[in-house]
Amino acid sequence: MALIVQISSDHAAGCDGVSGLAPQAVLLSGVRGLPALKKLESGLSSVPWGIIGGSLTEDGVSGYKEAGCDVLAFGLADTPVSVINSDELARVLCLDPSADERQLRAINPLPVDAVLINVAGQKGSWTLEDLTNITVISSRVNKYILVGISEAPAAKDLEVLRDAGVHGLVLDVGTVSMDSLSKLKTDLQEMPRPQPGRKNRNA
Repeated sequence: MALIVQISSDHAAGCDGVSGLAPQAVLLSGVRGLPALKKLESGLSSVPWGIIGGSLTEDGVSGYKEAGCDVLAFGLADTPVSVINSDELARVLCLDPSADERQLRAINPLPVDAVLINVAGQKGSWTLEDLTNITVISSRVNKYILVGISEAPAAKDLEVLRDAGVHGLVLDVGTVSMDSLSKLKTDLQEMPRPQPGRKNRNA
């Protein structure tokens, strides 16, 4: 399961902090303008990085590519198909966990590589209800499933999330300490392999 770090404020310090963590990817939000983005790029040279949030335009995406961007994360509304209809960048669709059956059925043909489900309101140990919010989507959408959370899950909860079809976790350095992120990375690396016969899309 991948660890993806989001940096939504104090971007320079955030980039410095994650350089030693070496997550699978970094998502930036709230960066004002391409010049500011290019200043941050040098601190992210060793890890794939991308943009999350904000409206996308063809000129904007061209600028992101020029700056070295690897990933675009965007919502359903107001995202032009022409902007994302290319496999040069990884494309992540940000999806509300309350998406209805009609929307879920329509996602598979879309030109996206992964779906990000934001459940930042989840706190403490994961309940069956929390898990259902994930599985109702992962069981219907044939894309990589990323989950945005506000605190690191316990090691045993990580196994449950993986077996529910989760491929990656997204956490913001503004709400989760670097120590917690470092421990989470260790827990992910030490997670036991799936048991034979258990349904798991990552097996």
